[in-house]
Amino acid sequence: NGSSKAISSKQAWLHQDLKVRVVCEDFSGGKYYCKKLDIVDIIDPWTCVCRTEGGKLLENVPQSILETVIPKKKGSLVMLLSKKNRFEIAELEEKDSKSSSVVCVTLIEKDVVTASYDEVCQYVGDAIR
Repeated sequence: NGSSKAISSKQAWLHQDLKVRVVCEDFSGGKYYCKKLDIVDIIDPWTCVCRTEGGKLLENVPQSILETVIPKKKGSLVMLLSKKNRFEIAELEEKDSKSSSVVCVTLIEKDVVTASYDEVCQYVGDAIR
């Protein structure tokens, strides 16, 4: 879905409670390639601890092997990763696969934001709506 390549070289975007996908075949012998993980802790701006869907904790996961995950359903929560709305939670309104972009509404300010797949990631934590 998403691709962190454009954003990853410029800035750290890892944050607790994001759902991410492993895009490196070499990580852990390929065991987690294309698998989705939840970020549970941040070690430093470029490294995190993730939980697999089976509940296993993976330590020292580098941002460079991860990409953002874009939810399928309207109304799902995402976190904005670009500088302007950095780490704000928003609700997904539209998803455009052709342009690899989404339209979402921030939960607090109710701002409408259009962002590329690189600039948002599925949020799996608690948020007040």
